[in-house]
Amino acid sequence: MKLKRNVGIVGLFGLMLLCYGCTLGQQWSENYARLPGATANDPVIIDGQLETVGQSRRKKGSGDLRTDLGVPSEAIVFLPTEKALYRIVIHSPNLEEFTLMTLNSQGEWDKIHEVRGNTQKILDIRLRKVVKTTGVKLVVRRTTEDAAMKRENVKGGKNRRGQAVTYLSGPITALAKIAELELYGYASGE
Repeated sequence: MKLKRNVGIVGLFGLMLLCYGCTLGQQWSENYARLPGATANDPVIIDGQLETVGQSRRKKGSGDLRTDLGVPSEAIVFLPTEKALYRIVIHSPNLEEFTLMTLNSQGEWDKIHEVRGNTQKILDIRLRKVVKTTGVKLVVRRTTEDAAMKRENVKGGKNRRGQAVTYLSGPITALAKIAELELYGYASGE
């Protein structure tokens, strides 16, 4: 009985060492977002300088205020060639809730990761499986500055009949501030 338990422990220990050795030998690739030919809807988010801060962009409005109030902003990066992604790093001081999407071979966006209630300024996201893509989209659902933006742009008042009326003078959600959006694979898997 004691021998079987020792063999089980030794086997488990060996498996742990094997897994540790496999990940220890891997190194991250260069930042794919910095490759020549990579583009973004705000070039500052892929300029390689943490001192510069870009912003997500609002999608073009439909003209219907009720529809446009719920439209999230986006930060998009296109790569010059298809790459295998394992890791995405986002440097943002105000990003709270977002969805990460990648461009598939049919030209459609697939959801790969979602974050809610973020409080970190640097998000280091390790994907569970490889994603081969030529584009990454960060769909911003909420920032830490949304409440202030809403207070600034939503005004209350009364109309001529004395009824309460709400006036909108601008967007009610803030844009995400993004210093860098970095994309990595494994150095040997480029």
